[in-house]
Amino acid sequence: MSGDHAGYRLAYDAGLQAVDEQASTLRETRDRAGSLMSAAAVAGGLAAGLAFNADRVGGIDAPGAIGAAAAVAGFVLVAVTTVMIWRPTEGRFVHDAGVIIGSYVEGDPPLSLPELHRELALWLGKQTESNRRMLAVQLRTFSWGLVGLLVQIGGIIVALGDVARG
Repeated sequence: MSGDHAGYRLAYDAGLQAVDEQASTLRETRDRAGSLMSAAAVAGGLAAGLAFNADRVGGIDAPGAIGAAAAVAGFVLVAVTTVMIWRPTEGRFVHDAGVIIGSYVEGDPPLSLPELHRELALWLGKQTESNRRMLAVQLRTFSWGLVGLLVQIGGIIVALGDVARG
């Protein structure tokens, strides 16, 4: 092994930090998706309550019907994207202690500490790249959920405006 132990340790620590930040990003995205779903549910419930209490539900014209359809479509988009974000992912954010011990520490021959840091740093680098692709999909999906919420709110505004006009 030709590298410096301090360099391997630095690479290993940087890899740990990168994977930890990615795990944090995934948790935060899932939390935000839950908040997005809650906002969509509250907005939909409020709009439905106002519309049904207006005693004018039978008087909805074409713009109101289109607005209501858009609101429902937006809510469905938010719900679908939330489920997609919450589902289990292929990301890996921790080492398997059994593999470290079996393959590296008790392997034949066992690795020295600098060699172990090197191997784990390389593994973390691969995982960071794999996780990066998975997180990009999650964040794109979350963006579609935001679009769904905007469509829902726009549809609610149009539908309630139509109900108010009678």
